[in-house]
Amino acid sequence: MPVILRMAFRNIREHRSKSLIIGLLLAMGSLILVVGTAFINASEAGIRSTFSDVYTGDIFISGVSSEGPVSLFGVTSVGGMAQTPTIPDYEKVLSIVKSTPHLANTSSLATGFAMVTREESSLPEDESESETQPQDRFLFLFGVDASSYWSLFDAVDIVAGERLQPGQAGLMISEGQFAKLSKWLKKPLSIGDTLLIQGFSSIGFRLRELPVVGVFRLKDQGASPEQLAYIDIESLRVMSGMTVGANEPIQLKPEETSMLSTDDADALFGEDVLITSETSKHLDVNAIAAELSKPGTVDPLQADEGAWQFIVGKADSPQNISRVIVSLNQAFAKEGIQALAGNWQTASGPYGQSVDVVRIVFAVAIIILSIVAVIIIMNTFLISVIERTSEIGTMRAIGAGRGFVRSMFAAESVVLAAVSASIGAALGLLVTVVLRAMHIEATNQFFLVLFGGKYMNPVATAGNVLMAILVMILVGFIAHLYPVSLALKIQPVRAMQEE
Repeated sequence: MPVILRMAFRNIREHRSKSLIIGLLLAMGSLILVVGTAFINASEAGIRSTFSDVYTGDIFISGVSSEGPVSLFGVTSVGGMAQTPTIPDYEKVLSIVKSTPHLANTSSLATGFAMVTREESSLPEDESESETQPQDRFLFLFGVDASSYWSLFDAVDIVAGERLQPGQAGLMISEGQFAKLSKWLKKPLSIGDTLLIQGFSSIGFRLRELPVVGVFRLKDQGASPEQLAYIDIESLRVMSGMTVGANEPIQLKPEETSMLSTDDADALFGEDVLITSETSKHLDVNAIAAELSKPGTVDPLQADEGAWQFIVGKADSPQNISRVIVSLNQAFAKEGIQALAGNWQTASGPYGQSVDVVRIVFAVAIIILSIVAVIIIMNTFLISVIERTSEIGTMRAIGAGRGFVRSMFAAESVVLAAVSASIGAALGLLVTVVLRAMHIEATNQFFLVLFGGKYMNPVATAGNVLMAILVMILVGFIAHLYPVSLALKIQPVRAMQEE
């Protein structure tokens, strides 16, 4: 073996130009692998940290929807209009959660979407300005249990006002959105000012006028929705249609719907429609009150105080996260409850999937790069082998077998690949250090996801470096197989006659 290695180093030195070409390709591939995986690591770590530290903790529990996967951002469905399910048998689910070992703290929440609307008097007079200014401002609402949420997630700094308190109605808006809303409303907003919020639900639109109780700034600006706002859970329940009477069917008698089919508009406003003082004497107020108080009679706008879409929690250690999730899902299945426990990536939905998209794109790029590199290196090896045909023939003539020749070229390609890939990996580590030191800021949401935070912070690990070197060694080894197989087909006598 030492003889083959010495011959490999000697052949690399004697064919410097071709070795340099192959080495540069292998080093470049190794550098790209190290830097690329460093960005993927940063992206995944940033999103994981953002969601586990700010929104979801380690454990995420939701109801099950037939329309698609459920996340904090709703149901990922084809039409995008599926309603986020509430947790069925909430009290029983909460009891299971509380009794599960290794689950430290929990809190409940719900999410929804809404628009901030403004009065016509605040609309811009300039038509060109009205075309650039949106008529509504979008908000992504987090309806939280203020009694437990802030102790579970200490992720926001209060810039003005205060955090939502238990039983308090209002909104907490991010610092950036607060400034944009002030500009949009053409008046400076202050703590205590009210905003008109229009919520969306499967049963229509709901309006609420809510005061701004606080302005916050996330301590760690990661891949988070910039429109995030915290809201009291009761207001969110009403605006999102989580009401106890929302799905109650209303049965009307034929005589009550008879006016809907009339063709005579004047008949609708006849004198017999009016309730006179004479007929009002027959109204029994006490009887009406008793009827409304019967069991099963509900206010269709009354919020369901037991409705929660999610339960989030933190495990006592990272090693127990998977164990807790498995235990919860087994308990839900045993009780026949349509609830599902998952990790931060389940909760993050499209944001977590963005990491997978980046990883897939990078993997495809690496595959294409590897194919191109193999072809180029193979051609370079082929030229080198052809030039050494007489050398191969001489070795074969003096007794060197096919296995020896294959081993010699394999050692040469592996040594060249290992040295070049190591140099490329070292340069890749240097590039990641330089990029971190440059403190480049993300300018949009895509770069927030790619950077894994507000600033570029690629993270290269020892595993990334080792993987890059091994991949390039494999590329170099594969590239030499075809040229050597061609050379070994030449008869030794003919090969010795080649110049």
